[in-house]
Amino acid sequence: MTKPLDGYKVIEIAQEIQGPFAAMMLANLGADVVKVEHPASGDLSRWMMTSLIGGPTVNNPGVSHYFIAMNQGKRSITLDLKKPAAVEVVRRMAARYDVLLTNYRPGVLDRLGLGYEQLLRVNPKIVYAQGSSWGPKGPWVTRPSRDTLAQAASGLMAKTGMPDDPPLPAGIMAADHSGAISLAAGILAALLARERTGQGQKVDVSIYGTLLAMQGFEINYTSLSGQEPGRAGRSHAFLQGVWGAFRTADGYLCLAGVDDGRWPRFCRILGIEHLEKAPGFDNIGRNMHGERVRAELDRIFPTRTTAQWLAELNAADILVTEVADYKSVLDSEQARANGYICDLHHPSAGTVRIAGNPIIVNEEVESSAKMPPELGQHTEEVLLELGYSWEEIDGLRTAQVL
Repeated sequence: MTKPLDGYKVIEIAQEIQGPFAAMMLANLGADVVKVEHPASGDLSRWMMTSLIGGPTVNNPGVSHYFIAMNQGKRSITLDLKKPAAVEVVRRMAARYDVLLTNYRPGVLDRLGLGYEQLLRVNPKIVYAQGSSWGPKGPWVTRPSRDTLAQAASGLMAKTGMPDDPPLPAGIMAADHSGAISLAAGILAALLARERTGQGQKVDVSIYGTLLAMQGFEINYTSLSGQEPGRAGRSHAFLQGVWGAFRTADGYLCLAGVDDGRWPRFCRILGIEHLEKAPGFDNIGRNMHGERVRAELDRIFPTRTTAQWLAELNAADILVTEVADYKSVLDSEQARANGYICDLHHPSAGTVRIAGNPIIVNEEVESSAKMPPELGQHTEEVLLELGYSWEEIDGLRTAQVL
């Protein structure tokens, strides 16, 4: 099947999440992504095996769930970029490729001779995409970071959790992944601009800046009101009451508000018709200052199972769903139907279900994922495409460039 980025070629010089996940999104859209890795260590994510989390008796103890999540459908070459001959390989790639994508700290590739201005001289049309922790300017440019620090510095951590909790990070790598999506979006925009102008483009995206943008709703409230919102608690700092998770007889369900049109139906299903027009249970009272309605729901929802509640509430068009764990997600008919969960045919783990591609183009849903590459699997293949001879490749191996 034809994909939107078929024919585009991407150099990835990146580690862990933001850069690799952004590059994988481009690969999912059809780009040929060549991942440049150090010959000895490769991407650090290769070495986080399931056994490091679940212990030696876990299923597939020698497989990296982390590397699979970030690197499906790419090619891998090994280069020691501290050696001039390796830098020359990348420069030759840059002359023919469309995008160079990195999340090394700003300035690292410049010192190697692979900065934006340097590569423009070999390819005036290159899109140079820099993912970072803190952004391209300001006093924090060279400060090291990871996802959790961006969550802390952006204000997200201070707003997560119950009122008496210490500041809590999100349960996922929210900064790295959202920063990767922003980076991929910037690359797509830059490619479109290049097609129109014929000129190279530079894209800068930080995980810190992405989290700030994602909190515009909340940050702008503080700026305009002068007030600091409290913790999100079970739902959101601004949305309490008929929002968030509620315990049922066998699990949890989640509500996303009940407006005036749905409120009578909701009251009927829960048997609280007496509260339909009660003072303090109007739209604002139950959705934004809803301690009283929450107390009622906490009493009623545990009397039936999640499935029983969902059957009636969904039939009445109430904004509700179950609170799923990962095993439930892997079995989700909805996720499978859209390719959000798909099969990976792994040489040692067999056929396993993994997180898939969230972008569907022309209604083409993919039911299976591509394998991530072995370390250096495509080194000779890529070098031959660049015009290197077998003798030259042997020389590079002898010099420990590859």
